[in-house]
Amino acid sequence: MLHTEEYQIATKLYRNGFEHGKCNMTRTERFSELLNYYKELTGFKETNPNAIMHHRIDLYGPPCECCSKPYRTPQAKFCAACGHKRTATVTNSNHTFTEEEQKWWQKLLESNTISQPVLAVSTLIAKLDLNL
Repeated sequence: MLHTEEYQIATKLYRNGFEHGKCNMTRTERFSELLNYYKELTGFKETNPNAIMHHRIDLYGPPCECCSKPYRTPQAKFCAACGHKRTATVTNSNHTFTEEEQKWWQKLLESNTISQPVLAVSTLIAKLDLNL
């Protein structure tokens, strides 16, 4: 698996294969820099450059607390290998967004009171000019 820095280098080499390769070249010739780079890193002689682009550690989540195998995605809620449920993490729970950080729809809802959610939604629909 490639870490972020290694993957960035591999991406550039992959792109160079497309940009500088000729139509009459074989895939091995066209992507030889990438294939050689991967062999130097891992010791494995890969022949498919597309496979290298899927060996990115960032595509997977952290290791499972129970079995140490990686979660299938960074957002996975349970481990597919052992079934262990991942503990929920809350981010930005105490963060108050500045006006620049707010989304456009948050600014629209902020002008209405939360105690009147129906009015807030109807005002939002009217401002967006949705024909519902």
